[in-house]
Amino acid sequence: MVGAGPAGALLSYRLAGAGASVTVFDPSHPREKPCGGGLTAKALALLPPAPAGDPLPARFVDRCAFESGEGDRVDLALASPVAVCSRRELDAWLLRRATEAGARHAAERVVEVDGSGRLRTKDGRDEGFDVVVGADGAGSLVRRTLLAPTPPARLGMAVGWFARGSSPMLVRFLPGLAGYLWLFPRRDHVGVGICAPLGTIPTRALRARLEAQIARDFPALADDGTAPYAHTIPSPSVEPASILEIAGPRWALVGDAAALADPITGEGICYALRSAAVLADTLLAEGSPARYPERALGAFGRELLKAAALHDRFYAPGFARRMVRYSSRSEAIRTVMRDLVLGEQGYLDLKPRLLRALPRFLLQASLPRRRSAA
Repeated sequence: MVGAGPAGALLSYRLAGAGASVTVFDPSHPREKPCGGGLTAKALALLPPAPAGDPLPARFVDRCAFESGEGDRVDLALASPVAVCSRRELDAWLLRRATEAGARHAAERVVEVDGSGRLRTKDGRDEGFDVVVGADGAGSLVRRTLLAPTPPARLGMAVGWFARGSSPMLVRFLPGLAGYLWLFPRRDHVGVGICAPLGTIPTRALRARLEAQIARDFPALADDGTAPYAHTIPSPSVEPASILEIAGPRWALVGDAAALADPITGEGICYALRSAAVLADTLLAEGSPARYPERALGAFGRELLKAAALHDRFYAPGFARRMVRYSSRSEAIRTVMRDLVLGEQGYLDLKPRLLRALPRFLLQASLPRRRSAA
């Protein structure tokens, strides 16, 4: 296993717990990673059980505000709380579960891999394995070597910082930006960030836009000199081939290395965990990763392909403002939006559900005008 983030650690936990011999190569623990750190109920359900003396290191948030950036706002009460974690704490917690299950953690940097299952580390280890798994993030060495880097057209850029203090959970869509600003409150600080497709706006300009918004509306969370972050977010295209390519006879990719983030929201932890679960089931059932891409496509991949197809329409001018405005007027639309936040509403059946909600929305949206006329 190359990489001990959520995908690598969960996969190691499941395989080692089933009796497989697993070595996890990662020299970077403990470390923080630029990430909102939110885990929805679906993601939480995939985590190992928390020992009594080592609970999940998370802040649980039961409300989220959405803003259009043009004056419209809606506050959603979440049916299931979202757990917001520091990645330093979450990744370390997951790695503890993996090593307790029997996986070995080698704090060594992998510098070379090949398709036969061999890898070499910076410390001089040269060893062969039945399967090499790339769980080494967006810039994955395993992916670059055995497949190809994720194309720039499938990358987003996120920049921000970690601010002292606290804040409500907030997502703000900004006019002219195919992305959004976020505030994610963790246990003892707030993740402040902004994202957009790579190349659509210079990174320096993206950060300047974030700084201006925070200075104006949330001055207590302004950057106070803490280390800023910037990272890419990889996602699939609309083509099934972008998912069907993520494994060979003796290698496989999971999480960001497999480019399995949501193309609309950039959310990646849940898909990292889901990819790890599907690969674990495939390896334990068949001893080979050959059918893993096909299984991943069936389990969750088509949702990501649909998200890629909807991306431009979702960020078309005026769409976010209408979405937030309609949600503020209609409980039916608010429920759909809440389920999107929680990962309970997929993209494949989003349009049919919205159409079913339309009559109720029209009635609810017209009530204030009817009352005014009366």
